[in-house]
Amino acid sequence: MKLLISFVALFTFWTATLNSGQVSKIWIAQKSDKQIVTKNLPTKNYKQRRTKVLNYVDSKELECMSKNIYFEAALESTAGKVAVAQVTLNRVKSKRFPNTVCSVVYQGKHYKSGIPVRDRCQFSWYCDGKDDKPYYGTMWRESADVAFYVLSSPNLKDITDGATHYHADYIPNPRWADSRRKTVKIDTHIFYNHSRKKI
Repeated sequence: MKLLISFVALFTFWTATLNSGQVSKIWIAQKSDKQIVTKNLPTKNYKQRRTKVLNYVDSKELECMSKNIYFEAALESTAGKVAVAQVTLNRVKSKRFPNTVCSVVYQGKHYKSGIPVRDRCQFSWYCDGKDDKPYYGTMWRESADVAFYVLSSPNLKDITDGATHYHADYIPNPRWADSRRKTVKIDTHIFYNHSRKKI
């Protein structure tokens, strides 16, 4: 038994030493696939981290994507957060929607004053009448990290299968769901793309 405990302690020490100092690095590929560099990013707060990545990801787009993930999927798993980000990007790529992250996130009817019309926008958090300022805690940092990861990984596999729409599973199917093909369910969200349902 003592031999087993000694072995486990030695193994734990060895793996801790092996991984030390690597947790705050993100690998970022340069334009050349042969050159890969690491960028040390502060882990204490998002605003400091954001200033370090301006050369790689547009800060305004990062802010919009982070808010969309935070307000739509803060309580979801990492996969759920990635899926919301990918729906946002699928809309950016589609001719049916605006061509930037921020314009997709804030798409909807607005009054002349610029205030969004309640319940008339693409993402419900934006026009629900509540304050859109996030609480800068753990859930915000996780959302911002996923936003950065997705925006800086153009070849990331789309786990939503091209979805441009989704809704929570605890609400009845919206009218728009009838004409679209369901692609996947991740956590509490059901995802759809523009393909017609098979009859």
